[in-house]
Amino acid sequence: MKIYQFILFFVMILTGGCIRIKPDQASQNQQALAVLRHVMATQSEWVKVHAAEYLIWSGNPQGVQERFLLEDKLYGSKPQYRIGIWRVLAQLAATAGERKVWTDKIKAAFLDPAGTDRLHAAETLAKLRISPLHDNQLLTEETLKSEVKPLALYTFWSVCFTSQDSQQAAPGQFLEMIQQAGKDAVQKTIPAYAMRQLKGLSEPQWQRFSKIALAEPTGSSARIYLLSAAFSTADTKDFPPLLTALHSELIKYKDAPSKGERTEMTAALAENGTSADLPLLLSLFKNENPFGNETDSEDVRAAAAYAILKINQRSR
Repeated sequence: MKIYQFILFFVMILTGGCIRIKPDQASQNQQALAVLRHVMATQSEWVKVHAAEYLIWSGNPQGVQERFLLEDKLYGSKPQYRIGIWRVLAQLAATAGERKVWTDKIKAAFLDPAGTDRLHAAETLAKLRISPLHDNQLLTEETLKSEVKPLALYTFWSVCFTSQDSQQAAPGQFLEMIQQAGKDAVQKTIPAYAMRQLKGLSEPQWQRFSKIALAEPTGSSARIYLLSAAFSTADTKDFPPLLTALHSELIKYKDAPSKGERTEMTAALAENGTSADLPLLLSLFKNENPFGNETDSEDVRAAAAYAILKINQRSR
């Protein structure tokens, strides 16, 4: 064996044969993971939760469970934040029984009529794809009629997971909600947020939804969520005219004044972005246009780090 062949063989052994990762990708991934672990270690409450979830979703959960078991000991009785702690731990559970320990806690918070974190519990049940309908049908149905629109909408999203049929029907139902919402931003924002994660639109539904997103007024607080959901739920990677238009409008939020808008943009790019989006994400990652407070900046940096990891995973 020639010396260069031996060196190549030795490098492949040390790297597990994973020589397909480009040097710049490897460096970006290392920096992104370092930022996510730093944010999880140094920030508090929901920013910590977000960083932990990005580590889980990118396939790098090492150390997350230990940290959040400690968070549960320290803050497991703190309303609202405890829901985030349990959400992280439910996603890390090794068995169905272990997962049930955490999801039962979240359900109990939702099913407490006097609870102060029912809204957070409803959103988390939806994100974990758990319906509370069979646990307390009367209370759940009453909550669906709540005058608190976000609570009613998140509950509807969670109830979509009651059966396979209800889950399949959900994207179309959310699309109808958006079409009938008029100027009601909440009635557009939460359904769009749910649709980004549910997916499942037919091609005609997707085209209709994309046109609705593009037609939403520039000053609307719901616009970024509509654009993000439409961009994320596209099946094609070929960037036809509609998808190109969505992408063009979406990336205008890179310097948006609110954390939520920048974070939602990066979430869409994590879902369907390409290596062409990396310079934009790196600018967010490097905090080139910071907010007035560190917490918001770190939350967006973590979101950008996750998007970088996901794009690099797709482009290997």
